[in-house]
Amino acid sequence: MTSNYRRPDVHQEEDVVQWKMILAVAFAIVVIFIVLGLWAWMLMRGREAELRPAGKGAERAREISLPRDEVAGVDQRIFRREAMGEEGIGTALNRRKREELGRFGWVDQSRGLAQIPIEDAMNLVVEESR
Repeated sequence: MTSNYRRPDVHQEEDVVQWKMILAVAFAIVVIFIVLGLWAWMLMRGREAELRPAGKGAERAREISLPRDEVAGVDQRIFRREAMGEEGIGTALNRRKREELGRFGWVDQSRGLAQIPIEDAMNLVVEESR
């Protein structure tokens, strides 16, 4: 159904893009972004200055500080490496456990429990499963 009804007093407005308004909004967004970025940067610099001891840079503070034995309740001696000239507790513990896993001995002689090297035990398990 189409009608040929027309109103001569009604006209369609031309489609016009308002470039000035679009550019103004884009410019305002960029300016707000820059202002907020600078504000955040200034806040972070101030907070960083509060947290740094005596205003030293992080790199300089690392050079000056000596390794500590305990950090936040964690014994750091566990993580020391042989390159530092000493064997850490963790390295010594691992070496001792490997030695224990690689020897024969009694676990409980009264009950007849013995230990065998871990490699032999794994081979026995493989043979039993076949």
